[in-house]
Amino acid sequence: MRPLAGSRAMDAVNSIIEIAGPLMLGLASGALFRKFVQPRIFAQLGDRARRVTSATGTWSLVVQICVTLGLAAACHASNAMATLMWMHEHLPPMPFPLTLGLIHWVFLGATFFSGYYLALIPSSEAEEEQSASGTV
Repeated sequence: MRPLAGSRAMDAVNSIIEIAGPLMLGLASGALFRKFVQPRIFAQLGDRARRVTSATGTWSLVVQICVTLGLAAACHASNAMATLMWMHEHLPPMPFPLTLGLIHWVFLGATFFSGYYLALIPSSEAEEEQSASGTV
């Protein structure tokens, strides 16, 4: 009985690492993009940057986060088989095989982009205005 309990504990730790790894990598990538690349892009956009940093832009990020979290939940290992069955029943034939490995990679990508988009959400209106004006 002892090894089985240890195995369950390791499975739980591996599951947490599998979720937290891509999420943290996405958060770090998004934060670095927001700190170093976004100000340069906004400086080139000039007055047109207001559209990107408006409340509509923030809401679109929230929608993207919801979509990627839903995709990650559908492709998680606990739902992967049901998602694969649904895809085979409802989608037209793909030029590549739909496998559990592919579903796993979609899960990792969706988890990464959830963190990435989360890091791009402005933390305050002052920060939005500052980034729109091109100053850091």
